[in-house]
Amino acid sequence: MKGVSARFTLRTLARNRVRTAVTVAGVALSAALLAAVLTSVASVQAGMAERTRATEGSWHAFSSEVSASAVDALADSGWVSDLAAFSNGGAAALSDADALSLGDFLALKSLPETVKGSSEPDGAPLSLMPELSEGRMPETADEVVLPDYYQGETLGADGEGGVSSDGPLEVGSVLKAKLGARTTLEDGEEAVVDARPRTLTVTGFYERQPPFVGNNYTAENSSAVALNAAGSPAGVSDADGEPSMGVYATTQGVGSVGEMARLFQEATGSQDADALFHGSLLQYLGVSDGRPIWGTLWMLAGVLAAVIVAASVSLIYNAFSISVAERTRQFGLLASVGASKRQLRRMVLFEALLIGAVGVPLGLAVGVAGTAGVFAASQGAFAALLGEGFTGLAVRADAGALAAAAALSFATLAISAWAPSARAARVSAVEAIRQTQDVRLSRRGAREASSKRRDAGPSVRIGLAGRLFGASGFVAHRNLSRAAARGRTVVASLAVSVALVVVSGSVALYLSPLSDRASSRNAAGSEADIVVSAYPERTGSREGSELSDHAAEFDGFLARAAELDGVRLSGTCRQGQAESVVGADMLSEEARAARESFDEQTSEEWVPSSFGADGTFYGSLCIFYLDDASWRALVGGLGLDEAAYTDPDHPRAIGLNTYQATMPDGTYISAKPFARTGSVDLYAIEGREGFSHMGVQEGPNGQVLVGYLDQEAASEGDPSIVTAPAAEAAQVLSIEIGALCDEEPAVVNAISGSFQFPAVILPESVAASAAGAGQYPENPFAYSFAGASFTADDHAKAAKALEELASGCEGLVINVTDVEASAQQGRLVAQAVQLFALCFSAITALIAVANVFNTLANGIILRTREFAVLRSVGMGGRAFARMMGYECASYAVRGLGIGLLVALAATWGLHAAVGMAFAGVAFDLPWEYLAAAVVLVLAVLALSVAYALRRTRAGSIAEALRADAL
Repeated sequence: MKGVSARFTLRTLARNRVRTAVTVAGVALSAALLAAVLTSVASVQAGMAERTRATEGSWHAFSSEVSASAVDALADSGWVSDLAAFSNGGAAALSDADALSLGDFLALKSLPETVKGSSEPDGAPLSLMPELSEGRMPETADEVVLPDYYQGETLGADGEGGVSSDGPLEVGSVLKAKLGARTTLEDGEEAVVDARPRTLTVTGFYERQPPFVGNNYTAENSSAVALNAAGSPAGVSDADGEPSMGVYATTQGVGSVGEMARLFQEATGSQDADALFHGSLLQYLGVSDGRPIWGTLWMLAGVLAAVIVAASVSLIYNAFSISVAERTRQFGLLASVGASKRQLRRMVLFEALLIGAVGVPLGLAVGVAGTAGVFAASQGAFAALLGEGFTGLAVRADAGALAAAAALSFATLAISAWAPSARAARVSAVEAIRQTQDVRLSRRGAREASSKRRDAGPSVRIGLAGRLFGASGFVAHRNLSRAAARGRTVVASLAVSVALVVVSGSVALYLSPLSDRASSRNAAGSEADIVVSAYPERTGSREGSELSDHAAEFDGFLARAAELDGVRLSGTCRQGQAESVVGADMLSEEARAARESFDEQTSEEWVPSSFGADGTFYGSLCIFYLDDASWRALVGGLGLDEAAYTDPDHPRAIGLNTYQATMPDGTYISAKPFARTGSVDLYAIEGREGFSHMGVQEGPNGQVLVGYLDQEAASEGDPSIVTAPAAEAAQVLSIEIGALCDEEPAVVNAISGSFQFPAVILPESVAASAAGAGQYPENPFAYSFAGASFTADDHAKAAKALEELASGCEGLVINVTDVEASAQQGRLVAQAVQLFALCFSAITALIAVANVFNTLANGIILRTREFAVLRSVGMGGRAFARMMGYECASYAVRGLGIGLLVALAATWGLHAAVGMAFAGVAFDLPWEYLAAAVVLVLAVLALSVAYALRRTRAGSIAEALRADAL
């Protein structure tokens, strides 16, 4: 019988080619989406890991001081896969004259020697070795290479210090050094003890490396490093008399940095092992170090995969359910000739397996190919993300990601086909002939119907639906009651489609912090080619310490810059700060929580909180002053009354309602600081001799106090703050925030204004009117920094011309930055994020439409005989339309309700995922997409009613009644 059922299934699939092709396409689409999501995350993960290895080395753990026996213990440890060791040759103190330009010490260490595994695991060296600028690498313990800034220097010319040379250093020079152990004395000074003389020959010079010690083989605190040959003996020993060594290691089978630290301590036998762990690489290898961003990406992938699986189950289930319903008579006849329930169930499951065998591999291939296409279109953004030296990001067809996509796809198939297969197994020959399997009351419904018949006799109650909509409503209500299974299928389909549309909007909504962050960095949103920043030279006195005291000089520079050929001034933004009190009701809860967390990680315990008991903000308010043209453009762009916002006697501010920052723990902040507009109080605080001001803070009963830090006590390590009532120590000025700006103006973006919290924008004239009124904090409208944005025909040439112009400005420090390339990189990253959101939205919308229409259209086709019967007893077109409208309205209400609940849960999951990496992100719904989901449901239902009417009008009643499923 197995062979017969298999052949019968194959013949059925071949006979119904269209339905088979549609189902295979649905399975392939599901697998493609899963493969695309998982492959994308895996590819980005692999690319970032590759970039980190190439720029920082492939090491996982590093220690500059371990014993020789600890090196052996690490080599014998199963969790260590690759190990390289070097010896510490000691350090020598330079003379005071040499130390001024070369550092206090010269350290000696050997080149690394591979102890276990490979020196280049995963194709990258354990540690990045310096590149020679001249000469060759050392081959013996008495040969060394030195940093290139030593070249041409004569060491120990005054006869002092522990290092001397036989003349200006060059290849072949002889170096004499008194090398010993470097230690810290009781008075805090560093010195070399147990020094022994060594004679070393210089064989070459190497280029400087990046400063981070774990990535820089030649890094050493306050000293340069001379390198001798690998395997050279150590010149110093530890407390136990063992040679002092250093190690780089990669690990295997370790799940967290904490576990790695514990294993390292156990292997070295020291609880105080000086170990460093490569967190920037380990996060991409799945080894947790507490950083949230990578967990966010995988959690997003998990939420998207769950949404895709749910949508696919609905789509594929409907296809199998319709297939089983169409073949009810087939299954009944097979049951009548001896087919068992197990065999009937296996027929449907075998059909699912065959469809999966074709659709899943096809979908995986399409998913990888589609991912490659999207990556190819975004190579510029990926090159910007990876940094200099990288041309883009390759798609990695990761076996684990593809296996997970395939497993989820087959699981989706099994779930989708299980219920229809069970329904096929329950079909009896009699039910198949009568086709009553989908018109069945529940036990409760049967009891109620029986009770009503006994109570009411032969009469029929038409109910509320019948009274409101007539016979059409009565028939529709009975159809919904008796064909509950069919109704649930339609409602589920609608619910999934609604959820898909809303979730696609949620993806775009919660990916916006990524694009916002990319746009806020490197002047990506400034539309400028060159950004000039200016601040006053610090002379040590308070006089002239504000840029507002040098406004004439800065304005003169801008005027001269505007006269340069091919250079155009786009606008200026001057930045100041004022001590302020901002009401709790004006600030958003999310931004307040994010800022409190930021303060906890960055402020000393003795520093007063920035927030009062009721949430009122006490602290520095950042103020940006825009040039007149930029201010008027901002006011006009927000649709505000220009006269009201350009009145010099009553200035109104605009709140900058975006806040982007990074916490020390690696969490990003992306929040809207303001909840509403209103007035804020600014404080002009008087100075006090011997005290530094600590701004305003909350006092007893909500009283505003001014804090002062005792400078003498603070210098002795005992910081103490004294306070005075603000009414006695400050003057209060109120300023109205009349509107909020959710996006940085271009000139504010040029100086990364969104990094400030809270911040407002005012016209430059406000600061000009307060010129000469003192310094901050006496003058709340003083400013200390400014930025100017320029566009240029040739940005490189213009930057050089502006630098020459800036060099002639007295009293100002003016920096010229060519931001054209970095800004373009930021824009490309933002565009890549937006492209992903757009592609996901488009694909999910197509799935949603196909899902609903497929379910309703096929359901209507299966009811052809039912419609023919209704027409045969005299139901007209209008009555038929009312009946279908009633049914569809019932489906719409239930589908929308359930779909919105599902979408709400999925959106909350996305919010939680993004919240792992971005503090301050408020929970919100994509209202535009929600409206689109409602419109989609209504439109598809209307099309379905129209389609049903057309089918009933075009078909023959007699032919429909004679139709045979076989």
